[in-house]
Amino acid sequence: MEKRLSYIAIIYFLIGLVFAFTFAWYYSWPVVGYFSPGFWMVILTWPFQAIGFVRDFLYYGLAGKPI
Repeated sequence: MEKRLSYIAIIYFLIGLVFAFTFAWYYSWPVVGYFSPGFWMVILTWPFQAIGFVRDFLYYGLAGKPI
C-alpha cells in the first residue's frame, strides 16, 4: 500500500511541476519567480490553479494575461 501511495504522490508532484512551469511561463514570471514560495504553492495546489488558468487561457489565448 505504501508503494502505491508514494507512486501517486510522485505522479502528483511531477504533474504539478510541469503545470507550474507552464503557469509561470504563461503569466510571464521573472526568472527569480521560479524560486519563490508562490511557485511551490502552484506545484502543490495545481488542480485548483488549473481552474483559473484554463479560464484565462480561453479568454486571453497564447498572448498571456496582462498583469
